[in-house]
Amino acid sequence: MTHAQSLSTMMGPAAAALLGPPNERLSRQTEGVLRFGSQGSIEVNVGEGWFSDYEAGVRGGVLDLIKHKGGAANDAAALTWLENRGIKNKSEPRSPAPAASQFYDYRSESGAVLFRVERKVQDGRKAFLQHGPDGAGGFVCRRGCMQGVRRVLYRLPELLGADQDAVVFVCEGEKDADRLASGGLVATTNPGGAGKFLADFAPPLSGRRVVVLEDNDQAGRDHAADVVAKLVGTAKFVAALRLPGLPDKGDVSDWIAAGGAPADLTRLAEDALARAVNEPRLPLPTLDLAALAHVTPAPKAFAVERLAPLGEVTLFTGPGSAGKSLFGQQLASCAAGGIPCLGLDVMTGPAIYLTCEDDAGQLHWRQSHICRALGLSMSDLAGKLHLISLRGALDNELGTFDAEGLLKPAPAFHRLVAMLTTTGSKLAILDNVAHLFTGNENDRGEVTRFVNLLNRLAGDTGAAIILLGHPNKAGDSYSGSTAWLNAVRSQITVEHDLETDMRTLTVGKANYSRKGEALRFIWNEWAFVLESDLPADDARDLRETVQASADNLLFLTCLRERIRQQRGVSEKLSATYAPKVFATMAESKGIGVKRLEAAMDRLFRINAIGRGPLGWDDGHRHPVSGLRETAGDPS
Repeated sequence: MTHAQSLSTMMGPAAAALLGPPNERLSRQTEGVLRFGSQGSIEVNVGEGWFSDYEAGVRGGVLDLIKHKGGAANDAAALTWLENRGIKNKSEPRSPAPAASQFYDYRSESGAVLFRVERKVQDGRKAFLQHGPDGAGGFVCRRGCMQGVRRVLYRLPELLGADQDAVVFVCEGEKDADRLASGGLVATTNPGGAGKFLADFAPPLSGRRVVVLEDNDQAGRDHAADVVAKLVGTAKFVAALRLPGLPDKGDVSDWIAAGGAPADLTRLAEDALARAVNEPRLPLPTLDLAALAHVTPAPKAFAVERLAPLGEVTLFTGPGSAGKSLFGQQLASCAAGGIPCLGLDVMTGPAIYLTCEDDAGQLHWRQSHICRALGLSMSDLAGKLHLISLRGALDNELGTFDAEGLLKPAPAFHRLVAMLTTTGSKLAILDNVAHLFTGNENDRGEVTRFVNLLNRLAGDTGAAIILLGHPNKAGDSYSGSTAWLNAVRSQITVEHDLETDMRTLTVGKANYSRKGEALRFIWNEWAFVLESDLPADDARDLRETVQASADNLLFLTCLRERIRQQRGVSEKLSATYAPKVFATMAESKGIGVKRLEAAMDRLFRINAIGRGPLGWDDGHRHPVSGLRETAGDPS
């Protein structure tokens, strides 16, 4: 076992000795990911041997953890700490090899440095760290340093200034791109490595002949296929190239080190492009099955288990009393806080909740209660949970329709795109469609174009977009044209039983999960909880409170009906004794005399009902008195 390997395996016992027991609620022990502290602000990956203290902005390996939490002054002292506790075998004193760093500057079209990538090698282990602007003319690597920073292709000025007919090589890494450039070739790469090629990187390659170089592993093949797919229709020609004789996990630098020359690489690239040119250009883009044959297919990933697939729009509908806004804000909070929501797994990461109906004060009020109910710290969610109120704004529409019915993205749409890409959010809840869509909800064409605009946004960003809407008066789960349901691949609905206050969330349309699955939950302390998660006494008290509130409303419904009929009732035992009379009415829904008597008593106590003139006479000019509503809160 190498020294580097032995150090990584020591992370678990070292973390236990320094940090104590992990937070079981926030940890994912089966994945080797432990969270420490009441809010889980320290994350330890036992399998990969690293930690991150999000509150302090410090991360690193086991030696860094000991220096951070164990008081070790340097690496040598940290090694001694491990040996003294029997975590590491005694060995000859040694100092770890100094870290060797190489910095790669990502520049704008004009040559200004936007951000830097550091390739750090220590004891044979590589790490790639991104450095964002520090606001003082320099660059810094810390949590959130890339927020708001524009991502571009590597060597962008050189790419834009190169011969338009030259082959552009897309590599997997800055080192490879520089290696090819030193040989007189045009080369670039994207920040973040494999799987991080964004659609936004395609425009500088428009009209170019592009060859994507595969690294010799599954991640490299998947990456090349993804880049090719995103450049089809933008690049003049694009092809993936697998270099001959590469070792396992080898790349173009390995190929050059083994004797490959720039001229040989150019010849192989021209052959690959020739094959792409000779294939018939079809009127519509089709899947490259030859490239996909080497890609392992993956099932649809979800931002919210079973409910919200990544890269798709999910339509979320329900009546106004159901609490869709609260559910949406709670869902975003769970994503940012890294915890499940109502028993459903939620992808951890930045999340957006955008409302056009509630003001900032209401969002704050709701968030305070959500955090208290979920055990989250509001300050810990800063930079991860993005709450946006657009109430009262006059330009909330995401698109406008011209005289021919064509949809043009509006400034609000471009702001939403920038918000998603800048924050890196993979979950966005938009509340609600009535404010964001200003077309005719009954026009199938306009509805379809609007949903497709959001589908494109979801596909380009990889985010799950949940669009809130209301049902129509006919009882359908959506309002307007059936195109709302047909244009989305996922739909969820929530129903609210006013008598029990129980909400039922149902998967109404599911192309990627099982349809009809239901989730039952209730409102408690300004958050939604599963009834099974409440302590027995709290659940009983809540059920009794909900029943009492519902009974109060039934009593008042019966009272209003009797007064409408000018048939007064009394609180006294008589032929018109209200509970007895109401028990015979359909409006009481069969709850019986005893529950109606209890409701009457409660309503008297809160001054919601009282005895007084009812507004008509008995036919002899004598005003009729009886039970009537007064001021008060029946709930």
